[in-house]
Amino acid sequence: MEQNVEKHEYETPNLTVHGSIETITQGGGGSTALDASFPAHTPIGDLTFS
Repeated sequence: MEQNVEKHEYETPNLTVHGSIETITQGGGGSTALDASFPAHTPIGDLTFS
């Protein structure tokens, strides 16, 4: 049984640098409440995002 499979040319993956990891992740700092502080199914409006 012969299958007609269309082959695509391989495209090399690339990396886009959006800044340093330290700068990018600083927006989430400043809170002492961790995920474990909130019970399962906590409404999103009750979560603390900083």
